[in-house]
Amino acid sequence: MKPTLEDLLAGVPAQEGNGGKPLAPSVSASKAKTAEPVTQIEKTTANAKRVLDEEAKAHADKTAQLKAAREARDGTGQN
Repeated sequence: MKPTLEDLLAGVPAQEGNGGKPLAPSVSASKAKTAEPVTQIEKTTANAKRVLDEEAKAHADKTAQLKAAREARDGTGQN
């Protein structure tokens, strides 16, 4: 025997305050999309900034490692 709709909905609480209509989403689709870059040039700019930031961080990390190695080799880090 197939379950009826009433059997399936038995455990689902009734919605109140909306007159039986579906609830509206809390954030509209248009507002959700405005957080992302809109034009192709803005997307490209965001990607370029991300790449430059990653390269700058990698350069700073490498510089710090080399400085620490140089100080350890020369013994100038503990005066």
